[in-house]
Amino acid sequence: MERGNPATSGKTARVIAVREIRKEKAVLVLEGAPFRPSGGGQPGDSGALRGEDFLARVVDCHRENGLLVAPVCVEAGIPREGMSVETEIDMERRHLLSRMHTGEHLLSRVLEDSREGLQIYKVAIGEEESTVYVRYDGIVDWEMLFAAEERANGLVASGLAVEISELTREEARSLPRLKANWDRLEDDRIRVVSIPDVDVIACSGTHVERTDQVGRLFVTGYGGSVPEWEFTFTVHGESRLAECGKVLRRLSRRIGCPVGEIEKVYDRVQEERGTLAKVLDKVKPYLDFPWEEEPLQGIPFCHATVPALPRDLATAPVKRLVTERPDSLVLALLPSGSEVPFPFVLARGSACPVDCRELIRDESVMAKGGGSADWVMGITRCAIPALWRRALAVRMVSRHN
Repeated sequence: MERGNPATSGKTARVIAVREIRKEKAVLVLEGAPFRPSGGGQPGDSGALRGEDFLARVVDCHRENGLLVAPVCVEAGIPREGMSVETEIDMERRHLLSRMHTGEHLLSRVLEDSREGLQIYKVAIGEEESTVYVRYDGIVDWEMLFAAEERANGLVASGLAVEISELTREEARSLPRLKANWDRLEDDRIRVVSIPDVDVIACSGTHVERTDQVGRLFVTGYGGSVPEWEFTFTVHGESRLAECGKVLRRLSRRIGCPVGEIEKVYDRVQEERGTLAKVLDKVKPYLDFPWEEEPLQGIPFCHATVPALPRDLATAPVKRLVTERPDSLVLALLPSGSEVPFPFVLARGSACPVDCRELIRDESVMAKGGGSADWVMGITRCAIPALWRRALAVRMVSRHN
C-alpha cells in the first residue's frame, strides 16, 4: 500500500558521501534510505534526514550507479561522510504523486485506444498539474480531450484494482498489451503496473491501490501541432470545476448570454475585431496627430497627446514624422481617461543622435518599455509633455557630460 501517514520515519540510513555543500544547500549520497528515486516521469520522494545536531529537508532524489543521491536543504548542523541519519518520508506528497501517476495511466490508455497511431511518449508528473506528451499525426482538440476525460473518470469511479508486480524480462515480454520502452529498461526485473482489462505498463512510479483513490481528473489545457502535442491535467478536478463554474457564471452575467453561448459570442467578437483591424489598416496612412514642436538641446522635440487611441494606430504617424524630420525626437502619449499606466511611443529620426532607450530611464517619467535606440514603446504614468521634455533634457545633458 503506497498511501501512509503524512510522514513516515524510523529507518536509519548512512551518508556515504557529501558531494557538494554550499551555504544551506547540499547534495548527499545515501545508503539504506527508503526514499523512492525519480523515474517514470515522477519526481523523487521528499522528506527529512535527522541526526545528532543535524536536520535537512530532502527536496528530491535520484539514482546514480545504484546509489541514492539526494539534494537537501540543511536546517541545522553540517552533513558529514559516515554519519547516521533517521529518514522521514513525506507520505502525503508521495500519495498525491501516486494519484497523479495513476490518473495519467488512465488518461493515456483511453487516448491511445481512441485514436489509431496516437502515442504517449513522455510524462511529467507534478503536484498541482501533470503534463503528457503525445505524438499524433491528427489533430488534438478539446472534443478529443473531453471525451478522454469523461471515459477516464468513469474508470476512476469504478474502483478498479491497481496491481503492481515484479517480473523477469521474459515474463514481462509474454504479457499481452504490455507497454514498455525496452531500450530504457536495463534491470533484469521489470516492475509492471496493471489495471485489469484497462492498462498494463512497465513503470517505476508509485500508484494508488484502486482507481477510486485518484480523485476527479480534469484536463486543464493542451498545445502543440502535428505531430508533437501535449496536454495538462490535474487530480484536483472538483476544486477546478468549482473555480471554472464561478468564472463562467460571472462572464455569462457580464456578456449577457447563457454559458452555452459564450463561445459563439467570442467567435463573433473575434470576427468583428478582424474586420475592424482591416478597416483601421486602410485608415492608418491618413491619420495624423496635432504635433507640437519645441527645441531640446538643439534637437526638434515633437510631441502629441492623443487620448484613448490604440498604440497600433499611433505607430504610423510617428513613423511618418521621423521619416520626414530625420533630425527630430518624437513622443506620442496615449492616455485613456483616468487609467494609468497608459501607452507611449518614443522614436528618433535617422539623423538624431540620442538613444531612446536611455531617455526613458529617468524616474520622473515613470516609464517602462523596450525596443531599440531608434524606437521604444511601453507604458507610463506621466501624461505631462513638459515633464517629459525636462527629463529628456536632463538625460541628454548627463550623456554629453
